[in-house]
Amino acid sequence: MNNIIVFNDSHEADVFTESVDKINDQLQSHNLEVSLNFIEDYVSPEGEFAYTVVINNIDDLHHKSGD
Repeated sequence: MNNIIVFNDSHEADVFTESVDKINDQLQSHNLEVSLNFIEDYVSPEGEFAYTVVINNIDDLHHKSGD
């Protein structure tokens, strides 16, 4: 599942990215993890601080990385 989330305020974006670690702690028991990737040079009417948000199955990540 891929999504983009956009903020028009850097403080809001910072709080969101800092919250992902806590979210991942809660998702770990379900073998899930949220990954963020900042989109450089993103500009839209909604804002300029954009991230792709991907929810991964932790088991799938380990198989892809060879762990």
